[in-house]
Amino acid sequence: MGLTAAVKQVNGRPMLVLNGVPTNEFWCYGLPNAVPDFVAGDCRICQFHVPYQNGEHWWVGSGQYNFSPIERLIDEFLARAPDWLLIPRVNFGYAGEGWWADQHPDELAVGHGLDGRPVDFRAVRVQPIDCWHSAASTVWTRDASQAMADFVRHFEQRNGNQIAGYQVGAGISAEWFRWWNFIEEVYEDASPVAERGFRSYLASIYGNTETLQAAWGRCDVTLDTAKVPHPARLHTPTAGFFRNPATERDIVDWLTFLNQASADQLLALCAAAKRACGGKKLVGSFFGYFWPHWNTQNPARSGHLALRRVLASSEIDYISSPYAYDNRYVDGVHHAETVPATIERAGKLHVDEIDTLTHLVQLRETAGLWSRIPPTATESCRMLQRDGAYALGTGAAWWMDLIHARWYDDPAIQSTLRSMQALARHIADWPCSSRAEVAWVIDDRSYAYCDLRSDLNAYFTSLGRQFEWSALGFPVDTLMLDEVSEVRPYRVYVFLNAWYADAARRAALHARVRQPGVLSVWFYGAGFVGMDGVDDAGVSAVTGVTVRVHHDPLVPQIDLLPHLAAEAGVPQRFGPPLSLERQQALNAVNPRGWETRATPLFEVVDPEAEPMGHYVTGGGVGLARVGRDGWHSVYCGAPLLPGALLRHLALANGVHAWSDDGATVVQRGQLVALTATRAGRFAVRPPAGEKLAPLSEQADGWSEEAPTAALEVELETGETRFYRVR
Repeated sequence: MGLTAAVKQVNGRPMLVLNGVPTNEFWCYGLPNAVPDFVAGDCRICQFHVPYQNGEHWWVGSGQYNFSPIERLIDEFLARAPDWLLIPRVNFGYAGEGWWADQHPDELAVGHGLDGRPVDFRAVRVQPIDCWHSAASTVWTRDASQAMADFVRHFEQRNGNQIAGYQVGAGISAEWFRWWNFIEEVYEDASPVAERGFRSYLASIYGNTETLQAAWGRCDVTLDTAKVPHPARLHTPTAGFFRNPATERDIVDWLTFLNQASADQLLALCAAAKRACGGKKLVGSFFGYFWPHWNTQNPARSGHLALRRVLASSEIDYISSPYAYDNRYVDGVHHAETVPATIERAGKLHVDEIDTLTHLVQLRETAGLWSRIPPTATESCRMLQRDGAYALGTGAAWWMDLIHARWYDDPAIQSTLRSMQALARHIADWPCSSRAEVAWVIDDRSYAYCDLRSDLNAYFTSLGRQFEWSALGFPVDTLMLDEVSEVRPYRVYVFLNAWYADAARRAALHARVRQPGVLSVWFYGAGFVGMDGVDDAGVSAVTGVTVRVHHDPLVPQIDLLPHLAAEAGVPQRFGPPLSLERQQALNAVNPRGWETRATPLFEVVDPEAEPMGHYVTGGGVGLARVGRDGWHSVYCGAPLLPGALLRHLALANGVHAWSDDGATVVQRGQLVALTATRAGRFAVRPPAGEKLAPLSEQADGWSEEAPTAALEVELETGETRFYRVR
């Protein structure tokens, strides 16, 4: 009987099952040179990149393959670690696939500049990419799927008992980013094949030209003449930060199609791999990155937004993502680029990529790509333990020797890896439900309705999560907006970017948040975009706080009322720009700066609202609260609501504080992990009627100390402690 690997529900969560036996463990990533480090770290499942440089690409022609470099690599792995299980990353589009591009020039993605003229991809590419296929190319999908299937069949026959699965990649960094995603003033995809695909998509959703004309508000368009929107229109929305569906629905439709087409290519290759191995091995991919950085301001152009489409497929078992690159200091935080809980609710495994730099990294001049390098083994171990704690709370993970320079070649680091592996196995049978009472809510659909290049996308999502709201002393779950009405209720909902809300969405949200004891926090233009246009009445209807729109572009800063700032213990002023300290904690310098002006702005004019803060410019109310029928709603017109203020509001609404401000709390079932983002003394408090048992590692594994109703611990910056709640 050959090796079988699957993801199945075990103890209420998706878990890897090998030959019918569930396992909870950390994987690794590297080349054979790192085998001694990961063996010492007690790893046995290893991902590796299939070679694609230096003339070693495996797909060399139509139906023609050169598998020998991969065979040699696998043989070298298994010579050093005979019991290891391997997961090759099979990547498409890179050096060596130029033959396909040469044979099919009309199937490549075409980028156009703001003047509408095509741009030569070879002149702007930053990676060894030879075949930048269009997301709409069914020819590429057919050929790549066949190659993927042939790859799997070959290695199943040759090494089937040592291969646990296959990870499928394409696009920038093999993470399914569209090829032109990082080139700000060039937009994809103006190719004829993309235009034909777009027209076919429009026919599938509108059915006839009359319905299309009514939706787009144009009588000059037909299903046979619709075009990909001009780059200048993609670049500059008509309603400030927002797109007006009354005049820009074609852009929303185009972005939706681009993301769905990208997801469909991913799924086609996954299906090919799944069939080729007879459904007996894992198939996974990177996908679903929703959290912008300075160089990926809006995921709507990335190809990643159709996550729900991917999760609905039985052809894929796991979704991977690295963790956010901003604020990776030893006093920083760890959050996935995707939404792990959503992935798990769909029955898939989320596998977190821990590509943390350690003190062994030598390329210090490139450290800005990932953030600061820890100076010592102690700091390296603390960061890795923090990273592992997050993964234990959200799924699985692999340790990554990213540039194959043996970042784990240190006894202390290897000891940390062994420790985390032992803990993962120790808790494998524990219950795993979330006890979080606070939820961040991110909306994939709203990204298509706002600026593709504005830093406001990061302000309202990533920057708050990475800097303000992660170390508040209580656990937080992340939901997608359309899940809010489908999952269990929370005490506090923080709606990060809920710009688009038609009548059905509004009703679903209100059914959940307008309940006694619920506090909802809304930012900026929540509800501003509706089915037929933009309107400040939409903001008022969604948030429950009446606002009035202003169109002068201003930096949205707010001064808290003095007594509120004092109660919460926060500075009085918040909003853009980022402080110099925070800018230095980002993974790279933003060439545009961080003093982002916003238009429109929304002033609270609700006579029943309690003012909490005023805009620095103009003096209008920008932060206010209303309470009706036992529920409360807070409206904030600026981003980066101070974390201590959010904690103050949450605790006042009955949220249990497991620890103090400055502590990141991860909770999964009976497991509680606490990481200190500052040095000091922390109280650790289970909910009323429960106790916490500190977990400590012994020579023979992890053990539990006597449970107690409350305790205090002295922690260094970045230090993590683990507990079992009884």
